[in-house]
Amino acid sequence: MVGKILAKRYELIEKIAEGGMARVYRGRDLLLKRTVAVKVLKDQMTGDAAFIRRFEREAQSAAALSHPHIVSIYDVGEQDGIYFMVMEYVDGKNLKEYIRAKGRLPVHEAIRIARQIGEALEEAHKAGVVHRDIKPQNILFSREGKVKVTDFGIAIAGDGVTVTVGDEIIGSVQYIAPEQARGELAGKQSDLYSLGIVLYEMVTGKVPFAGESPVAVAMKHIQEQIVPPGRIVADLPENLEQIILKAVEKDAAERYKTIDDLLEDLFYAEEKGGHRVVPARSAANGNGSDEDDDVILRPPAAMAGKRRRLSPRFIRAMIISLLLVALLALTAWGGVYVVNNYIIVPEVAVPEVRNLSQSEAAEVLREEGLEPSPEIFYVDDDEIQVGNVVKTDPPEGRIVRQDRVISLYVSKGPEAIVLPELVGKTEMEARLILQELELSMSPVWEYNEDIPEGEIYRQVPGESFKVSRGEEVVVYISQGRGPFRLADLVGYSEQGALNYLEENDLRDRIRYRFSIGNSGHVIEQDPEPGAEVTPGQTVLLVVGE
Repeated sequence: MVGKILAKRYELIEKIAEGGMARVYRGRDLLLKRTVAVKVLKDQMTGDAAFIRRFEREAQSAAALSHPHIVSIYDVGEQDGIYFMVMEYVDGKNLKEYIRAKGRLPVHEAIRIARQIGEALEEAHKAGVVHRDIKPQNILFSREGKVKVTDFGIAIAGDGVTVTVGDEIIGSVQYIAPEQARGELAGKQSDLYSLGIVLYEMVTGKVPFAGESPVAVAMKHIQEQIVPPGRIVADLPENLEQIILKAVEKDAAERYKTIDDLLEDLFYAEEKGGHRVVPARSAANGNGSDEDDDVILRPPAAMAGKRRRLSPRFIRAMIISLLLVALLALTAWGGVYVVNNYIIVPEVAVPEVRNLSQSEAAEVLREEGLEPSPEIFYVDDDEIQVGNVVKTDPPEGRIVRQDRVISLYVSKGPEAIVLPELVGKTEMEARLILQELELSMSPVWEYNEDIPEGEIYRQVPGESFKVSRGEEVVVYISQGRGPFRLADLVGYSEQGALNYLEENDLRDRIRYRFSIGNSGHVIEQDPEPGAEVTPGQTVLLVVGE
């Protein structure tokens, strides 16, 4: 696809992103001489009318919006079965990449970003458009640091029409609102919930819910309460924590009523500097004064009379007492040292090392005083790059003692799928089997006189070959016998000619004509002898009578 020019105007330069239904390319508008982003619907989606409608709805929803924090749509079209959309090109990271790079964001920066996302949603909601897929991957940064919200691919317009793929819940499950997870129609407050989760991730560096499968995470959104972000980030402003908790209420009725209400609270939090108000020390003492902070040490009353002379015995006694006190102090210090260093071990939280390389993760653990296990556990994972860490045991965030051995689970890539035997099956049977395994199929039809028409006789890769989810399997399907040369049937008896046609899957049409000495035998044929025919073709026989 790279190098292709669409609509005689948009040149595709390089692929920059890929999603479930489309690929995004950095392109060049040859007419206006500017860089653009071109979203192209995947080939396997173009045969599905629902996907095409969804793609067109994205264009219609987004094109109707014009706002500094929303990615602009320039054009949409179709060429030779290729459906594409031309958008504003944003040359910068997305929010997910930014959070991973920084760990967690400063409060003032997180609020600033959340306000810009909120302003984009405010514009969309006023136009009657619900985004339904607010997540860090859909929040882009321009080179100037301006937020741009993109991907209205599963947006729902004011007419209430929702586009889904089969019965699958659309949207990223880590940010999905409870009502979406239950399969209910998403509303504007669903966007507020997702924004609350994004804000949670920005200030803590992690999403509130994780699980072994998307279904498990979705159930947590429905059933479990999030850990308040203030328990993870000790200096998080209390007012910001309350904003997040209100935005992510399970019951939509308990959330903010509108995006305007949320923006107003974010504005107030930012104006206050994002700092928690810490009670004054006097208030903590409960007496309203600061006398405890201003203690004046005064010397005892002066001794009357002349200074006494100390006797040698008194001096020896004082020295022995001091030595005993020093010995006791040394013994006590040693005991405290032993307790602190060998009995009472400091505690730390297991750091986040997900998506780091094995060596990087080990280094991060050692910096926290933890010991990576010498034994590495390898697990399947569709998202994490091969060789990078998927999770730890104990999990990240768990409070453990220093020197604790932490097990690392490293990605070995997507789960290997063992291909079943498709030879002997029909195209439809094979397609259903591969669809169940989340694999795609590319059929190739070829003539094969030894295999019944419609039957698969070869597959690539072959049976028992291991592949990854999403890969393509090529199947070769018989079209039956191919074209062949017709025999010379003149002189055949009528029955003999009919037998020949039946054996070669040819149809017959018979005419009779008077012929001396050739009664009951073929005297003419059409097509002529040696002509190329295909199975199912009709052959005219003229029989003498």
